[in-house]
Amino acid sequence: MKLRALFLALVALLFATPALAAEQINNFDVAIKVERDGDIIVTETINVRSEGSEIRHGIFRDLPRYYEQDGARFHYEYDVLTVQRDNRRENYDTDTEGNAYRIIIGDEDVFLDNGDHTYVIRYRVKNQVRYFADHDEFYWNVTGNYWNFPIAHASAVVTLPQGASVTETNIYTGASGATGSDATSAQNGERLTFNTTRPLGSGEGLTVSISIVKGLIDPPSQADLAGLWWQRNGALTILLGSIAALLWYLYSAFVRVGRDPPKGPVFPRYEAPAGYSPAAVHYIYNRAVSGHRALIATLMQLAVKGYIVVDATDKKKTILTRNASAPAGPDIAPEDRAFEVDLFAGSNQRTLGGQYDSGFTSAYTTFTNALGKKYGDDYFRWNIGYIIAALVASVLAFAIAATQINEWSLGMTIGLIALTALNVVFMYLLPAPTVKGQQVRTEIEGLRLYMETAEKLQLNAVTPGSEAPPPMTKERYEKFLPYAVALDVEKPWTKHFEKLLPQEAANYHPTWAGMSTGQSFASMSDSMISNMSSGVSSSLPQSSSSSGGGGGGSSGGGGGGGGGGGW
Repeated sequence: MKLRALFLALVALLFATPALAAEQINNFDVAIKVERDGDIIVTETINVRSEGSEIRHGIFRDLPRYYEQDGARFHYEYDVLTVQRDNRRENYDTDTEGNAYRIIIGDEDVFLDNGDHTYVIRYRVKNQVRYFADHDEFYWNVTGNYWNFPIAHASAVVTLPQGASVTETNIYTGASGATGSDATSAQNGERLTFNTTRPLGSGEGLTVSISIVKGLIDPPSQADLAGLWWQRNGALTILLGSIAALLWYLYSAFVRVGRDPPKGPVFPRYEAPAGYSPAAVHYIYNRAVSGHRALIATLMQLAVKGYIVVDATDKKKTILTRNASAPAGPDIAPEDRAFEVDLFAGSNQRTLGGQYDSGFTSAYTTFTNALGKKYGDDYFRWNIGYIIAALVASVLAFAIAATQINEWSLGMTIGLIALTALNVVFMYLLPAPTVKGQQVRTEIEGLRLYMETAEKLQLNAVTPGSEAPPPMTKERYEKFLPYAVALDVEKPWTKHFEKLLPQEAANYHPTWAGMSTGQSFASMSDSMISNMSSGVSSSLPQSSSSSGGGGGGSSGGGGGGGGGGGW
């Protein structure tokens, strides 16, 4: 029986534990001193019952971060003076979360003893008197309405400056927006006391309003008004100032390094710039390697010169055969010759297409790097340092402006768009050709104009004393075809050849192209370039775009990569 009684007692104690663990605010007593300059000093004395449920290390106090006035949003200016627990200084930290300025009180390494604890939080708040035409007002939410615990009793003692004349007081209790008045008030000179007459449930609070005769509380100083103006306009001011400073910086950079050198007239030129290969012409014109045209033009150039034979009759594969007996001549650019050597290292034949080819990829990479090194900085400057500096400054300026934002506005949106547009515009304007690059590119534009409009030029040429284009021949067509491919004008160039010399075009069967007899090279040029491009693409590394389902996947397949773990 004794064991049974003991068991029942333990069960009763177990079920009674939740009742013992009820946590609440026993007393929430607030003393507020209103100063003549409109600032207030608040001392909150909060006695709580801790049972180790929610209150284990301490409490946190949420104060509102923002308030609305005259259609604008402003932030409260808090200055935490002291924090105590049970008459001793207590550790605390501050943080922001949404509209809450949070004071976190306690130590994560210290657990509170169960029972009552008294916290004292003392802080200053600037400019909390509201000014109206016929009176001034102190209107304050004493406890806040968003506590997780009920409040058994709340009180407020408001001390006004000496000589204050109170014209009206109001008390509000209950949930946010409620107009109940379950509290009493009393006045003794400049000291007003308020006490609740019922407990406040979780989510309920106490608010007081005191109206006083104008003249005692000083109106906002010029510094206060300037502070409010800055809160309303500071972020936009920083953004506009940053835009002006960035515009000055970028324009100065443009004047210093971004102006294009004087450019001569662009007129049809009937020869390629001396000493420049099709790949070089492509790189200088596009200011980079664009697609595979530089490579295809180089392969054609090597073929036309008799160093290789290109068989691109297959849509998926291109067969390249080296002419080992061809002597090395000065008519091939050094980078083209080096590419040929790398391409055929260890063999006189290479097939592009069907699968990844690491040797070809290596040779192609070396080739493009050589083009960039030889025809890059001497011909064109990206001025990337200025662009990066402007981007970093823009991000920093916006980050600083963002710290001053109380409320996002249309002006901020327009300012951000302007800041972004300024960077985009000068990303286009700052890169500039060198004097040498401008001159060579102008010549290239003239060559491109000739190959693109050769038929029109031929028709418009006048015989007496005119600078008519050179007569079209199979040799001339063949000579400039790699340049036409490099500059993306092989279609009008081939069409001109076919129209001007239809018989020669129909009978043209170059051995370097590995084409079948009876097939016009002019009609096959498009498919030849397309087939070569396909072969080149399939020989280079491919992105992982296939599915991993249906048994077709593999370890390491798919997009992305990397990994992680726990700690």
